[in-house]
Amino acid sequence: MNSLIRKILCVVMALTLITGIFTGCHSGDTKWYLANDISLKTQYGSLPEQGTVGDLEYRICPQDAFSCYRKECGYYIDQLEQLDTPYFIVITSGSKTTEGAEISIVDLGMDGTTLQILVEEKDASLGKFVSPYSPCVVLEVNEVPAEVVIHSTTGKEFKHITFD
Repeated sequence: MNSLIRKILCVVMALTLITGIFTGCHSGDTKWYLANDISLKTQYGSLPEQGTVGDLEYRICPQDAFSCYRKECGYYIDQLEQLDTPYFIVITSGSKTTEGAEISIVDLGMDGTTLQILVEEKDASLGKFVSPYSPCVVLEVNEVPAEVVIHSTTGKEFKHITFD
């Protein structure tokens, strides 16, 4: 009787594994994207370097315009010390151990009063290099949105960096 139960359990386990393989049991696609109804990339075919998203005027600053030295991965909002200057949403990948890593904004969208930003991170070559530099990208906006949500194309959420 014991061997019969053992054989039945083995057959059930084998069938479960086979079913999992044929039904596509896998970790799933982790690609993150903005909903088509708010995506500027979907609306224009590619993301314009400047324009409007919702009521905000924006401009993606050139990569070499800013150097980031924040070790944390996340974002912060900065402004020049003058009246009526734009706001800068600085998104950083944090410290990297390889030279040439980069981050770029690939899509924007406004969901109500929430600015949604989609970034893509690219790792660098295999060469090892320790640097205080953190890859970053900067979005210039004319006013601060009520809320900012930032994700990478792999689904990682960028949190707000607070200064101590």
